[in-house]
Amino acid sequence: MIRVDLHVHTSASFDCKVAPEQVAARCRRLGLGPVFLTDHDSIEGALRLRTSERVVVGEEITTTAGELIGLFLEKWVPPGLAPLEAALQIKSQGGLVYLEHAYDSSRRHLSEAAIEGIADHIDIVEVYNGRSDAKANQRATDLCSTLGVAPGAGSDAHTVGEIGSVYVEMEDFVDASSFLAGLHKARVVKGRNKFLLTAEAKLRPNIRRG
Repeated sequence: MIRVDLHVHTSASFDCKVAPEQVAARCRRLGLGPVFLTDHDSIEGALRLRTSERVVVGEEITTTAGELIGLFLEKWVPPGLAPLEAALQIKSQGGLVYLEHAYDSSRRHLSEAAIEGIADHIDIVEVYNGRSDAKANQRATDLCSTLGVAPGAGSDAHTVGEIGSVYVEMEDFVDASSFLAGLHKARVVKGRNKFLLTAEAKLRPNIRRG
């Protein structure tokens, strides 16, 4: 059995400062592997790390109607495509279409119409995102069941401390096909939502202790 965090960012993303090598080191310490990297509109960090680590190359693609992840990529998918076109580009290279944070109002998720437009191409729905609230994750779980696709989960880490706050425990795999088959039988392990806990702490007023 392996443990994998399916949604992790590195400094190849515009909003993250953690180098790919730091991500890999953190994953090793936590017993997570292989490393899944899903940077915003980039696969550079994943390709760099792949020379020394077992890595699944992913990309969180900015489409015209929200974000969509491609996993097991060999080529970069440019941002600015319609969701269907992005999904087809992922599929054309043997990749998997992963619908992430589907109902998180604070992120650029796909609209209902966009989801319907690519429903036949979705392989995985993220049923637990480490930065989403319980309501959004529950709606995503319901969508996964409705579509009859594999459930995924990831921390959506943009900092070292968030990595592994949620992960998937599953049988090891050799390619995209065996990964998808294993994911249907996987167990989602939910930890404390470190992102939301940190955000809440920042909102609390400072209390002077005397």
